[in-house]
Amino acid sequence: MRPKAYKYTEIFKQHIDNDLRKIYNNTLIYPRQLEVHLPGDGSRPCNFDCYYCQGKALSRAVGRWEEKGLSLLAQLKGSIPYQIYGGAYAEPLMNRFLLEYLKMTKRFANSFGIHTNGSLFAALEEKNGFCSSLVKLAKSKQDYVSISLDAGNIKSHCQTKNVTEDWFSEIIKGISLLVRLRGRKNYPAIRICYLMNDFNSSPEEIAAIVSLMKGLKVDSLRFSVPYDLYGKKFESVRRYRERVEIKFGRVCEQTVKPYLSETLSERPYIFWHSPDFQDVGKMNFKKCVYSYYQITLGADGNVYRCSSCASPTFIHAILGKTTDNIADFNRMVLANHNPNWDASTCFNAGARCNRIALEINSAFNKGGL
Repeated sequence: MRPKAYKYTEIFKQHIDNDLRKIYNNTLIYPRQLEVHLPGDGSRPCNFDCYYCQGKALSRAVGRWEEKGLSLLAQLKGSIPYQIYGGAYAEPLMNRFLLEYLKMTKRFANSFGIHTNGSLFAALEEKNGFCSSLVKLAKSKQDYVSISLDAGNIKSHCQTKNVTEDWFSEIIKGISLLVRLRGRKNYPAIRICYLMNDFNSSPEEIAAIVSLMKGLKVDSLRFSVPYDLYGKKFESVRRYRERVEIKFGRVCEQTVKPYLSETLSERPYIFWHSPDFQDVGKMNFKKCVYSYYQITLGADGNVYRCSSCASPTFIHAILGKTTDNIADFNRMVLANHNPNWDASTCFNAGARCNRIALEINSAFNKGGL
């Protein structure tokens, strides 16, 4: 069972009104979501150094283009219904423009998602009331905050995130703060992600984090194991998959199995995300329709085909520069809907589909949409 927000093929079909004739017809169709990878604090992309960060082996360049991005959103006037603030390698809470972007999103009644390590919520609330503003902006469970916690105690968090300071306690403080501020209105949705590894996967630690998240009353808790790093040859990724995603993943699945939710109505909804959704063996198709689902403003200031290849390492995926010229952006959207684009161009460069793109593209290429 997957919550509605994780049923990617259904979301994709709804966005194109269940009409495949809209695909590759040389008509400007805005994607379902715009991913905005705000460039950290402008000098550092992130305040953590996670060993499994998908951008770890890539160029992690940052630029200063935030004002152009804001102007672009203003000109789009809500045409792209979802704005997702995160990053292949950048932490959005570090960026001083994040709240302005969230306000722009809600100005046009769009929905937002924030993908973050969660370390700065408490500090930002104390500094400028960020969390209070965030909660006031949220209008439904379509607005969400996804926090990559990936640990159940201070020690394993330091090992997993490659830090020496106790950020775990700060993250828990921030989660608690968000839950308290949203109160009975119960949104934005608060989703916790837990990537299991050798440091954080003992039965005792899993039991502890489940108990803690239940006590905090978050909306969901997703367990999975990390992808291999982006930018590697598929042969290497396959070896990692056999050693970690499959072998280690089976052990992890059994560890979390006693805590998995039996109905979608449970809070938190606790679920296991299978490695099947990150299998490079399934990336053997040529047609990519993910461009109708999303497009990305990369942290370096380029516009990319998708979030998975949003690094200058993947020069083939650059559509142009982030711009405040709506006509230029529209041309990039149309270019991303190129029927002659061959997805193997990405695969040969070590770029891979994320779980959303893999599910949608697999269904489309098999005629299953």
